[in-house]
Amino acid sequence: MLEIPDSFQSILRAHLPYAETGGLTPHDELSALGLDSMGVVRLLVDIQNGYAVELPDEILDEATFATVGSLWRALSTLMTIGPDRPRPF
Repeated sequence: MLEIPDSFQSILRAHLPYAETGGLTPHDELSALGLDSMGVVRLLVDIQNGYAVELPDEILDEATFATVGSLWRALSTLMTIGPDRPRPF
């Protein structure tokens, strides 16, 4: 099972008003947890600042933002592209 790091969960939780306490799972749907279109924009800024990455336009779609796991997979792929990629926090 895909493990979602605590640092990523912390960033997400600030944008998920309906998320309960406890760990988020890869299958949790972001829209069901309260992420809306304005929240996506704010979340993007926080992810890009927190992980020192820029999410390319071609992955900014509904599939990427469908679940916690789909968003984490997209982000973790970007972080492993090059050996000099900064690690979160």
